[in-house]
Amino acid sequence: MEKPENTVASPEAANLAPLTHSRRSFVSMAGLAGAALALPSHPHATVTATGYLGPGFEVAASLYAWELHDEGIEKILDNLQSMAAVNSVYLVALMHYEKRPLTSPTFPHNPVRQTWQAEDSCVYWHPDMKLYGRIKPQLSSFDWLNQTDWLNVLVKAARKRGLRTGAEISHTVISLEEGQGPLRDCVQEDIHGNPRKVAGRGYPICPNSPDAQKYVLALFSDLTRNYDVDFVQTCLVPFMPGGPDTGGCFCGSCMKAAKQHGIDLEKIRTVLLTNPQAEPQAKQWQSFREASLIRFYKIMHDGVHSIRPRIEFRFNDAYFGPERFGMDLAGLTKVWDSIRNSDYSGQKAGDPAELNHRREWFTSERKVVGPNFPLIAGLAVRPKMTPELIHQAIDIGLDINAVGISLGHYDGAEFPMLRAVREELAAKKIYVPVTLAKKQA
Repeated sequence: MEKPENTVASPEAANLAPLTHSRRSFVSMAGLAGAALALPSHPHATVTATGYLGPGFEVAASLYAWELHDEGIEKILDNLQSMAAVNSVYLVALMHYEKRPLTSPTFPHNPVRQTWQAEDSCVYWHPDMKLYGRIKPQLSSFDWLNQTDWLNVLVKAARKRGLRTGAEISHTVISLEEGQGPLRDCVQEDIHGNPRKVAGRGYPICPNSPDAQKYVLALFSDLTRNYDVDFVQTCLVPFMPGGPDTGGCFCGSCMKAAKQHGIDLEKIRTVLLTNPQAEPQAKQWQSFREASLIRFYKIMHDGVHSIRPRIEFRFNDAYFGPERFGMDLAGLTKVWDSIRNSDYSGQKAGDPAELNHRREWFTSERKVVGPNFPLIAGLAVRPKMTPELIHQAIDIGLDINAVGISLGHYDGAEFPMLRAVREELAAKKIYVPVTLAKKQA
């Protein structure tokens, strides 16, 4: 195991050469889901607000509560800044059920534990409970996690160093037990009326469920109102993927929302049960899904901006083939301020051919969202990657005019991979300012 570095690079050393790729302002993109919603462009979703014409490139890193406890925030920030020129950190503030680290048998540098089983849809800040209605956030069942507000720990330490800060709401927001019990009506159902699971465990909420909408809005509002964060990020499962025979959703909330949309989803369901490819029913169902997601994210986007106009609402896109998940990316750019593309090509086998998928995804996404919409390029820094693959992966992001990169993830990161990040950005003369935080309004 390589010994962690614990010194922060000086401002002179940490600032890399001037940026050669231009950081252009982005414009509102046309193309809502088939006559779904007529959304105006929002004045807060501008370059002035989000800072992409500002002083330089964003290098972000995600952190988890248990590693803040085990390694300590100062040690972690020392390593990230000195090795990878990180100037932006965010807490996965609500985490889904998952074994950590994800792609290796043990943590490479955690001094306390070798692995950790993340709990099912728990929060790692101290929520303002008066904001919540029927659905309430669940804290960790472990005292060493639930007695500390880990988002507060991250924000305070990062702000002292002038770093950007953020918080993510991950894939699922209610537990398996709640989804199959008291909150059964809030989760997605397939065409047969069966609730859908993510990786056999958590239940994704239905974007048309009024209670689920209120809960997610409360989560983001809580983070925006009570913490000094520059961005809130969501990786919520959109709709479960697939066509009508395998994808979501046909729940009661969708039936009601469809009537407001002008279609009879129950009649469509009856036809699709016997012929999942039937036209125009399959097309109407897909259009309804796309409209539903735009409506859902608009609620969150407008909600957080009503609290703090300059907050950035970022979508963590882990969903290759957006139409399979009911997403109309062009329409969604009106209700997202930026996209973090969560491609981690290269981490499976360390094969350079894996990066072909990265280039395909990045190129196709850039084509849909337009040349100026802010894209942040996800980047694997975990085992099976190599420094050379890191260099190539960063270059693919630069080729599509990414405004930053975002490392996935520090808990499993190998230190040579972190150093390769700084090396490639320096080689490409990308200006990465040490301090990137902006005063929030």
